[in-house]
Amino acid sequence: MRLLLALFIISVSQFLFAAQSGLRFESCEDPNYIEYVNNRLDFYKKTRKEAYEKAQQNLQVTPFANMSSSEKRLFLHTNTILSARFDSKEQALFYIEAFEKSTSLLRRLFGMRGHMDIVHRTNIARAWLASKEGDKEETIKYLLKSTQVTASPVLVSFGPDRELIRELYQQGEREAVLEYLERVSVFWNNESATEYLQLWRKMIKHNCPIQFQFYDTTSTESFNLD
Repeated sequence: MRLLLALFIISVSQFLFAAQSGLRFESCEDPNYIEYVNNRLDFYKKTRKEAYEKAQQNLQVTPFANMSSSEKRLFLHTNTILSARFDSKEQALFYIEAFEKSTSLLRRLFGMRGHMDIVHRTNIARAWLASKEGDKEETIKYLLKSTQVTASPVLVSFGPDRELIRELYQQGEREAVLEYLERVSVFWNNESATEYLQLWRKMIKHNCPIQFQFYDTTSTESFNLD
């Protein structure tokens, strides 16, 4: 419940920011639009790095081994992907494997749907590890493997991971990103999700810089992307 509440607050805050921004651009080639997206992408990287550093500070106060079971589950949900991005491979794998082990408890409590978010996130984490090592084939393999899930409350409400595809899209991996968007549409298919997915496909077709956030819907309102 605390996790869902935290995610809800983040989403509402982002929506309010987007609604208040009032930014309008001419096209994907508009220099102001390109600068805007680049600034947003830098902001996302900065906030994730700051979140990782905050987690490291918290670990100095309460080491992982000293956390309660519920604290460990919350920590792993929040930090496993961050660890894959910024920690050593050894440390990241420790958290990934601990997170994977927690699926057995959720399956007992909630059935098959209870652990789908963990399956998704641990595969995204493994994809980040492969990306850090420069193994593009393994990165894409785990990216697509992360979509081999069924709907869960978290995935349906807040959607799949979109941070990794930001990086891959910037690296020119359009086909992998398109395949990912197609696969996640199976379980992320509410009205808003469908709108985002359709827009991102059009933006990829037109080689637009993309945030893979709902800000894309507001910043491209005046674009002709048909």
